[in-house]
Amino acid sequence: MKLTNLFSEEPLKSSIYVERFVNDAKGNFEDYSEVDVHYDPRGGTSIIRVPYALIPEEECALFKSEPSEELCKWVHCDGKYRFFWHPDTQRKGLGIDGYVEVQPTSSTRTLLTEDNPNVYIKTDLDKKHFRFVRRLRKSSVEHSIKICDDLRDFCKALPKNSRYSFLPESLGIVLKKGKHKDSGVLFRESKPYPYEEDPRVIIPYHSLYAGDVYKIEDKTLLIQILELHAQGSYLEYFVSEIVGPIVEAWVLLVSKRGLLPELHGQNALAEIDENFCIRRVVHRDFQSIYSDETIRKSLNLPLFEKHIAGEEAGTTIQSQYSNVFDSMIGRYLIERMVKTFCDYFKINQHKTISAIKDYHRSISGWEKAKFPA
Repeated sequence: MKLTNLFSEEPLKSSIYVERFVNDAKGNFEDYSEVDVHYDPRGGTSIIRVPYALIPEEECALFKSEPSEELCKWVHCDGKYRFFWHPDTQRKGLGIDGYVEVQPTSSTRTLLTEDNPNVYIKTDLDKKHFRFVRRLRKSSVEHSIKICDDLRDFCKALPKNSRYSFLPESLGIVLKKGKHKDSGVLFRESKPYPYEEDPRVIIPYHSLYAGDVYKIEDKTLLIQILELHAQGSYLEYFVSEIVGPIVEAWVLLVSKRGLLPELHGQNALAEIDENFCIRRVVHRDFQSIYSDETIRKSLNLPLFEKHIAGEEAGTTIQSQYSNVFDSMIGRYLIERMVKTFCDYFKINQHKTISAIKDYHRSISGWEKAKFPA
């Protein structure tokens, strides 16, 4: 994909295109997923019809984090709520009251609506995809909404030039009874918070280093951005303007909120302006976020009931930090960007990694993370 094409049409259309087709595949879809290949985000199916049932108010639990009036009106219909499930799962006993046209995102189980309101629908997908069965139960819906509330409060105090933002998971619905009790659905907004008015496109960080399946001759977006802006100082620009927002967000959330964000290439998005500069990292998907109780207590912040670092069997707080940063962020994102960068510009990998480490440790609060020796 050509960098200049990001703004050739409506920004959200560019977002979903790179989400699906500028994506580093892990092999054949059917080799790592139990989901029908028809729903492969890199496949040729342009539109998917996702079913919903209208559930009476008394039969569902609602969880909210300042959802927009538009979203509330769309989900709430004459005293009932639209409850969605992935089309490759069965919900026997729930009648289908309608369908909505969507496109799959890179996570497969999260779907982006085609028409207004443009919203991401995160579904309870009871099939194994990569290493896990992608269930969405009540505890996860509630946890996601609480994390969203926490991030809203935090962002209200951020300076205008902050390079952190997030996609609010502002409304969740969970079934209260019946065969599918505790099954949930989450609605994620498509505009990053804090909101900005100037035109920007958000793309997953994996789309920076991945090739376009339909334009394999094009340079990666990462290389195009560097050649446009770095003015020969490729290493400095790569570290401060490409990797920088990721490690800044990590340090910010660990030190100021006691949160361990999984900012890998799918959950971290780059917000790009009309000059093709990355303005902010956009954080999404809060279901698996862990928290550090010690830090939150020291900041007089409320504690979470789920995903407390170091409290699960077989883990320590140090191993949890390492799993999130070294594995999720380091191996699944930073290493891949570094390889793409170093291979193209013929810059030593050890020199690049050392520069990233120095940048990380120059950020105030970096030492709050409890990494193992």
